[in-house]
Amino acid sequence: MERKVPRTVSEEIELYERTIYSLLRSTAEVQLRTLEEVHASTNSLLHPNARKPGLDTSALVYTWLRLPACMPDSQRVVMAQNEENFAKNGYTQITDWEPVRAAARRRHFRYDHHTQSLAAFIASRSDIDDLVPSLVAYQIEWNKLHNLLVNFP
Repeated sequence: MERKVPRTVSEEIELYERTIYSLLRSTAEVQLRTLEEVHASTNSLLHPNARKPGLDTSALVYTWLRLPACMPDSQRVVMAQNEENFAKNGYTQITDWEPVRAAARRRHFRYDHHTQSLAAFIASRSDIDDLVPSLVAYQIEWNKLHNLLVNFP
C-alpha cells in the first residue's frame, strides 16, 4: 500500500478508507486503536475535536445513537454479512446471542454477554464506512471520558 501525506480532504478520506479495508482484509483481529490516528487526521465534520484532549460531546452522542447500548461492555465487535459467514469464522452460536439495537440505525446486531462480543451484520460497503468510523470515534471519546472521570479532583 502506498503511503503518502494527504494534501486534500478527499485524500485524507481515501487514506482512511484504504487503511480500514487493508486491515479488514487481514486474517488477524484488528484493534481499533490502530485506526485512531488516521481517523483523527481526517478532521471529520462529525468528529472535529478528535485530537483535542477535551471531550467532544457531539461526537460521543452521535456515535452513541448509532451503536447499541451494550458498547460499554463490549470487548470485541465482529462483522459479517450473515449467520453462515459468522459460522465459517467460528461464531456458530450467533443466533443464540441477544438481539440488540441502536437508536439511530436499523442495522442488525447481536450481543453475547458471556464473551462480551457484539456481532454486526453488514449488508454493504456503506455499512462498513458507517460502522468502523463510528466505533473509532466512540472509542476515542469513551477513553477521553474515562480519563476525565479517573482524574476528576
